[in-house]
Amino acid sequence: MSDKQKTIVSLTFLKETCDAALTSVAAADGVVPDDLAHLQTTDFAVIHKDFTSLLAYLYSATTKTAISLKPSSPTYSASLSPLKDLSTNISNLSHNVRLVQKAHGATVLKELQSAARSVISAIQGLAETLLSDTAATKEPSDVYLSKVGEVHDAIDKLRSGTDGLSSNNVTAVRKLWAADQSSLSDALRELQEIPESGDDNDFDDGWDELGIDSSSNKLSPAELERLRKVESIVKLCNLMHKTVVKRVFSAPLQNAPVQQEINSIVDILANDSPTLPAAVDDLIATVYSPQEKEEMLDQLHHLDGVIDRIKSHIDSLFALEPVGDLLKEATGTGKKTPDVKRWFGTCFEEIKKLIVQMSTTLQDAQ
Repeated sequence: MSDKQKTIVSLTFLKETCDAALTSVAAADGVVPDDLAHLQTTDFAVIHKDFTSLLAYLYSATTKTAISLKPSSPTYSASLSPLKDLSTNISNLSHNVRLVQKAHGATVLKELQSAARSVISAIQGLAETLLSDTAATKEPSDVYLSKVGEVHDAIDKLRSGTDGLSSNNVTAVRKLWAADQSSLSDALRELQEIPESGDDNDFDDGWDELGIDSSSNKLSPAELERLRKVESIVKLCNLMHKTVVKRVFSAPLQNAPVQQEINSIVDILANDSPTLPAAVDDLIATVYSPQEKEEMLDQLHHLDGVIDRIKSHIDSLFALEPVGDLLKEATGTGKKTPDVKRWFGTCFEEIKKLIVQMSTTLQDAQ
């Protein structure tokens, strides 16, 4: 068998290995499979370290493969070793994900699954392109260069300091909450700009040409008053969400030993986070003129339910014995900061009060 034929076999095997690895990664559910049972007590810190090491090996092997199989002057014999390394480490990467246990946390498992999929899929795309180029009878293209870039970009993203792979479940959940925080900030900004947009008489919105009076979009004094009340609610929701990121998912909780009780609750909070920006957006949509009081009431009721669920899960987290002491450390030394549990109790109470007051006013106006 010629070196070129061996390369084609190796590329085919790599492609098949990627298929099997993607299936294995998708099946990861926090239960270590029987064939890896001897590794089922592996600490997550070890899993994380091995994952990042495998990324480095895959990056290097991808570069070597690309150099050896440059379409204009391929060196097939030199490609065999890095292709073997790619297949071996792709399998190892999928096995690494399967070692994540339920106790380690569902959110960080999902993050590792997504990370592994992005890298494996990129390498699979490169293998398919190189296989096509190697077997082609016509002049090959330079498409393989973009495929190499996709692999490198996928790995670089996971190795970056800020947006890289989370080192534990709390960090993974914090990352999700921080991402949703920008949506809440945008929502508050939109709300604050509504009165200004209604006063912009120089803007041609096209409604006049259709025979519709665009001046009716300007808020009445009563509507403007409702907007200000909604703004107060949204500001507090924004502050609450931001403080969860800063003071709950803080370094002491991130660095705490793995505890399934803690991870189970923060996983629930991971699901809670996007529901708040969504509920706030729906409420803000009712503020535009003409306002429908009944729809505004419905959205206030929905937001109230979202806040109640988040409060319930935050309270459950605080009820765990080690959490209170850990979060006290988050305030730092020499600083006079309110007790975090008391702060959230007051914040949730104030949000609830504002929602009830506005709901009562709307009901009385009907």
